[in-house]
Amino acid sequence: MELVKIIGVALVTAFAALFLRGTKPELSFAVTIAGAVIILLFIVDMLASSFQIFGEIAEKTGIDDSLVKIVVKIVAIGYLVEFSAGVIEDFGSKSIADKLILAGKVIIFAVSVPIIRSMLELIGGFLELL
Repeated sequence: MELVKIIGVALVTAFAALFLRGTKPELSFAVTIAGAVIILLFIVDMLASSFQIFGEIAEKTGIDDSLVKIVVKIVAIGYLVEFSAGVIEDFGSKSIADKLILAGKVIIFAVSVPIIRSMLELIGGFLELL
């Protein structure tokens, strides 16, 4: 049922922004931002339970908890950058949205360095066994 609420908020926001765009563009922008924030609040509630599941998986498999946190952080960065870039592009700033996506990719790479290091150490350990 959460999906129905999210779709409802999205449709109401889109129609309100569309009607306001011709007469009051500044209100159209505010309505769009407000709708986006409401949708994000719905999503945060759903993601909280998913993060607990990742913690349980890490506990059961013996994977370092910090690596799981990094993976969750990478996914969150990806979603937030894509969402933000979409909103920015909707307001006609495609070049800014493209720069935001590039920045998100660089941040994801920087955050993923510990995972890459762990993988290389694991591969090196396997090679030493041979």
